[in-house]
Amino acid sequence: MSHRTSTRRGAMTLMVGTLASRVTGLLKNSLLAQFFPTAVIDAFVTAFKVPNLFRELLAEGALTNSFIPVYKGLTPPEAKRMAGALLALLTLVNGLLLVGAYLAAPLLARLLISSAGNVDLELTTRLVRIVFPFLPAISLSALAMGILNAEERFLAPAWAPVALNVVTVVLMALFPGQAVMLAWAHVLGGAAQLLVQVPALVRSGLMPRLGALWHPALGSVLLLMLPFAFTAGGRQVLNVIASNVITAIDAGAQGAFYLADLFLSLAIGLFSISPALAYYSRLSDHAVNEPESFAPTLAEGLRFITFLTVPAGLALALLAAPAVDAVYNWRSLLGEPMDAQLRSFTVAATLPLGFAVFPIGAFNLLIRTFYVRRLVRTPVLLVLAFLTLQGALYVVLSRAFGIAGVAWATAVAAWLQLVVAAWLVERREGFGLREWVLGSLKVWLAAGLATGAAALALAALPIGDDWWGQVGRLAVGGGVLLVVFAAAGALMGLPELAAVLRRLRRSGR
Repeated sequence: MSHRTSTRRGAMTLMVGTLASRVTGLLKNSLLAQFFPTAVIDAFVTAFKVPNLFRELLAEGALTNSFIPVYKGLTPPEAKRMAGALLALLTLVNGLLLVGAYLAAPLLARLLISSAGNVDLELTTRLVRIVFPFLPAISLSALAMGILNAEERFLAPAWAPVALNVVTVVLMALFPGQAVMLAWAHVLGGAAQLLVQVPALVRSGLMPRLGALWHPALGSVLLLMLPFAFTAGGRQVLNVIASNVITAIDAGAQGAFYLADLFLSLAIGLFSISPALAYYSRLSDHAVNEPESFAPTLAEGLRFITFLTVPAGLALALLAAPAVDAVYNWRSLLGEPMDAQLRSFTVAATLPLGFAVFPIGAFNLLIRTFYVRRLVRTPVLLVLAFLTLQGALYVVLSRAFGIAGVAWATAVAAWLQLVVAAWLVERREGFGLREWVLGSLKVWLAAGLATGAAALALAALPIGDDWWGQVGRLAVGGGVLLVVFAAAGALMGLPELAAVLRRLRRSGR
């Protein structure tokens, strides 16, 4: 099997698992929006930010990106010993953070809530203490994912987040409206995400053993994590700014932006993170063993992610209101509609986030090239600069446009960041920036035509405004957009379309 075929197969495996994860995640957050009062939603979303403040550093982002290139460069016995040392270090660090978070919970809650906000401080403090153990579970789960992804065993890590969502959904359905059980549901879900990967590690002989706190190669991992320490710190400052800006808007705004951001996370996770992880593993290998294949593989990955993220983003922007109603407002069928202000805020934030899907998606792969090359200064400076810009835009645009302004700030900063990152990577790698831009314009043209056709179809059809009508809008709009995009892509000769169709035909046999 060729490298290109195996990488695309790995990407498709991750995408299918991610799709299942995101769909169950939407179900989880649909229950959050409809089974819990607005006050509980705002308090929980604020409290859940606390473990997530450290999640990017100690879990998926920093750990995966730093671990894989070092792990791939070691012999199997040394790789396993290094993984054991990292397991011991993560256990120690997470234990210390657990104690610190419990003691500092009141301070952390006050830090995240505006003095003019409408979020229950006492409830938020209590939920911080309950939900923080989610971090150790998800951190150790990320180590398992890193090992399995580095060995290109994508099935278990792709489906592990589904376990998190299923456990959480069951507990939320059993204990509706109960804030404490909402927090415990997420902790137990995180534990499930870790445990379902253990059999794959054991079968493959990859299960790390708790060992010494140090291994010579661990220094390289920590060095690569250093930029994440700076960028994650910058993101957490941004999260504090965003939380204060949003909680000052009105009751329900915090929960609404969280619900809207989940649609962005769905699109990014499915159409960017999953392919980027598959290509990242291959790029790490090429950097060591086949340097001449590095630039072509990067170009292929960018084309593939562009092909997926452009129509996905435009679909999210066009279908923001139907998507919000279909996912978060189905209890209107029972005469219990979603809170009107929560719905209005969620729709207002979702539409602009559609225009952030492509730039964030492409940036996710471009930024990984720096870590493959073990170049730490450039991504740190780049990310910190645009986090600063994004924070300033949050403040300015929220004053003019409310919750929608926060979403537009995300999109504007993402586009500017992509432009700079693409230029920097082209200077170093020579992956063919001009060719990628021209190819991307063809994808944008095809997706733009498809979006226009879908908008015309929705305007022409007499569809009601109830829940079934919104589901109908989602189905018709999405279906027309997909068909017209495929037809336009075929006429334009988009190679990624042909590759996806070949893969689907093989899967159907």
